Amino acid sequence: MAHLAGPTPELAAVRQALSVFGPMSRQEPLDWAGESPLAPELVRFYREVGPEWIEIDTAGLPFLFFPLERLWDEQAGYRWNPRTGALLVDWNDEWTVVAKQGPDPFILDGLTGKILTAPGEDGWEDRLEEPEPTFGSVEEMALALTATGTAWARWDDPFDEDWNLRPETTASVVEALESVLGDHARAVSVARKFGYFAAV
Repeated sequence: MAHLAGPTPELAAVRQALSVFGPMSRQEPLDWAGESPLAPELVRFYREVGPEWIEIDTAGLPFLFFPLERLWDEQAGYRWNPRTGALLVDWNDEWTVVAKQGPDPFILDGLTGKILTAPGEDGWEDRLEEPEPTFGSVEEMALALTATGTAWARWDDPFDEDWNLRPETTASVVEALESVLGDHARAVSVARKFGYFAAV
C-alpha cells in the first residue's frame, strides 16, 4: 500500500512545523468516530502528520487542531445542531472541519481536496455566502497556520500603546504566509481572514 513508503517531503515538513506547537502521533482511521468514511486526505494526514491537541497562538483566538478520535465531535455546530442533533441544511456531506480559529472552521471539501473558509473577512457566523476555497490542501493550510504562529511568536510586544497591532507585526505575518503560498495578494487575503485586518 502507498502509505508504507513513508511520508512525502511535504508531509514531513508539515509534521515538523506542527510539532513545534504540540504533540504528534500516528493515528489510524479506526480512531475516527464519524458516520461516513474518513476522507483519504485525512487518512494520510493523520497517519503521516498526526496532530493531537495543537494550539497555535496568533492575533485574536488561537488556531486549533484536534486528535482524530476527537475530530467527529468537532463537527457539532457545523454539521449538526449541538442541542437537538438535527442536521444543518447548509452543510454538505463532503465537508469536514479539520481545524478552527474560534468559531471559524477550516473545512476540507472531500470532492476537491481544498480547504474552505468563510468568504471575505466577516467570519463564519456573519457569512452571507457559501464558504470559499482558501488553501489547495490540508497540508498547505497547516503550513500557513504554523507560519503565522511562528511569525507571531517572534514579537514580545505585538501591539502599540493603543492596543493596535503594530504594522511590523502584520508585515511579518504576511511575509511568512507569502513564503508558504507563493503569492503576495493571497498572503494578504489570508492574513486578513486570520485577523490581521491592516495587512497590505
